[in-house]
Amino acid sequence: MTIARAGAVAAFATLVCAWPAAYAQTIRTGTGFAVSASTHVVTNAHVASGCKTLRVLHGSSSAAATLVAVDHDADLALLHTDLRTPTVAVLRSAPPLRVGESVVSFGFPLSGALSREGNLTTGNVSALAGLRDDPTYLQMTAPVQPGNSGGPLLDASGHVVGVVTAKLDAVSIAKRTGDIPQNVNFAIKAQVLRALLQANGVVFDEAASEKALDTADIAEQARAFTVQLECVPGRGASPEPERVHVTPRPPPPQPAAPPEPPAAAPNAPAPSVADAGHDERIQQVQLVSVRTPYPGTAPETRELVIANHFDQSVYKVTLGWLDQTLQRCPSSPSAYTGRRELYVSIKAGAQGKTLADFPVSAKLFCVIDVAFVEPVKPREDTSLQPLEPPAPPAAPPPKSQPAPAPESPAPAKPAPPKPPRSGPGRQ
Repeated sequence: MTIARAGAVAAFATLVCAWPAAYAQTIRTGTGFAVSASTHVVTNAHVASGCKTLRVLHGSSSAAATLVAVDHDADLALLHTDLRTPTVAVLRSAPPLRVGESVVSFGFPLSGALSREGNLTTGNVSALAGLRDDPTYLQMTAPVQPGNSGGPLLDASGHVVGVVTAKLDAVSIAKRTGDIPQNVNFAIKAQVLRALLQANGVVFDEAASEKALDTADIAEQARAFTVQLECVPGRGASPEPERVHVTPRPPPPQPAAPPEPPAAAPNAPAPSVADAGHDERIQQVQLVSVRTPYPGTAPETRELVIANHFDQSVYKVTLGWLDQTLQRCPSSPSAYTGRRELYVSIKAGAQGKTLADFPVSAKLFCVIDVAFVEPVKPREDTSLQPLEPPAPPAAPPPKSQPAPAPESPAPAKPAPPKPPRSGPGRQ
């Protein structure tokens, strides 16, 4: 399965106005909500990561924000700002959330196109787990769009039951199944948010959801504590990878003096592809980055960037992974939790990008084998002359027959007499 973040990654606004091109900058937008009077603001990690500057906007007011804590595993980030909102969000403490309950999403989707005062959508809780029963998420039908990421998901009492984070990628699913999914969206559960706040010593409010409110009243409450976020990414920076660490493969040991190769026995087999020369070529293929572009999937779809520094093209890369992080990649292929072959097409000196599914627990990725496109060897006969067509097969010999009797030669006919020549004195 593939899901798309419902937030800032896909919502870009380029501020060019009348400035010279050198001053143009890209702003990434998302949603957040205040959880303490201090004021602490909660949003998604993929909204607030990799930002050179962060700003919080509420109505006509705005203020800078700083990143206090980030949990990439949960896709949550905690910010601090001097901007004070009229109220703060209240987390639901009881009763346990049930499938079918009404929920409300409030946020700032499609910045620059929709209302700057925020947008509200309604739906129901579809499931109490995410894709492949991931307990971190809940599934809901309230429609969300790019820019909703990090916004609150509220119950009928106006209490927070989740943080909007993702939606199913309808285009990708339609290509795979031929059917367009509808209203398949996800939020991080309030229990996960509660653990983040407690771990960082944030004092927040909780209450039991006992009284249902009108949707208009919920909208009024949500507007009071929900904010829009603006992130200016750092120069050359990219979003940090989620839940993965890429560790370079250790270089092969270099002996002080290579031993003399033993004499080859007659009819000795060809050397294995795992010889030293092959291992040196593997070192020329490096795993540049591993990212999780669609959080919440199980198995997770990882985006891998591979660099080929060798002088031959690569058509297959075998990756090994571990469920723990190490300082070095193990040298033995049997030490890995699992392995996967990726068929790629990366020319010499170039980089390639590919997608592959891995277990959610995979944290360390290493290149353990590479298959190169070998150069074509010239033929022994390099003549450019065309081959002559084969000679036609010889006709079979005729069947033996008795020789015919020789014929007697025909008698010669007498030559006709020649007329006398006319001459002088002759008549």
